[in-house]
Amino acid sequence: MIKAFVERHPLAVALLLAASSFGIAVLSVTASRRPVVSDVGDVAPEDLEPPTEGEQTLALFWSTENFFWFAVALLAVGLLAWAGWLREAGFGWPRRWRNARLLALPLLVGVLALSDGVRVPGVWIFLATLATVLVAVFGEEALFRGLMLRVLAPSGLLRAVVATSLLAGALTLGVSVLTGPWPEAVQATALATCGGFTYAALRWRTASLWPAVLAHALISLSVAISTPGATLYLIVLLLGTVGFVAYGLFLLRNPRAREDGGPPLRPPRGANGAGKRGGPPR
Repeated sequence: MIKAFVERHPLAVALLLAASSFGIAVLSVTASRRPVVSDVGDVAPEDLEPPTEGEQTLALFWSTENFFWFAVALLAVGLLAWAGWLREAGFGWPRRWRNARLLALPLLVGVLALSDGVRVPGVWIFLATLATVLVAVFGEEALFRGLMLRVLAPSGLLRAVVATSLLAGALTLGVSVLTGPWPEAVQATALATCGGFTYAALRWRTASLWPAVLAHALISLSVAISTPGATLYLIVLLLGTVGFVAYGLFLLRNPRAREDGGPPLRPPRGANGAGKRGGPPR
């Protein structure tokens, strides 16, 4: 009965998943919120000292964002396992190894962001940053390019790519507003929305989620530790937004390209002649 509802109302299910994920974010922020100190005189002198490297490392590991994305990853993987869709959602090695070359542009953007230098206060902080990036990237990819793309793709691949990208941006905006300032929230939203087009295309053309995870992780880590100048920053931002939308649409530019990868999904009920090679109706 539940699977039938998913097949009949894929967009409603995707919206419900996004809303549920935002609910997890609200709970995570509420649970980790500390009481506000109205008078600095009430603060212990040792608490006014700059945090040590160990304290910064622990703060990164036990951050609200880590708990949130870990919970989202469990939700997405759990639902996919329950539905028997792990393989169809890309949890397997790429079946289209020749399409691994399509990662060239995203990897180039990540390397370009690092070309002006990096800021790494210490080895442990770097490892904590890497762990934070991997948790967030896996959670986002499992939810949007794994579960949601599997739910939406049978009703049209391009529509699914657009919908998952917009929902990824909306969730990123909501989470960023809860945990950070507006300027950073806007930038993160733009990168999540536009990057979604390329990550979804990579996931589809390689028939695996892992290339998208790799590209996304490299770019996120590069943004987190790089120190680009103004000109390079604008170039990277342009490539990571407009460039990624254009590249993703290029990779899925016609039915022949869209058939070069992706799982043989079952078409929606009532769709006649939609079970052609390469996946859902287009």
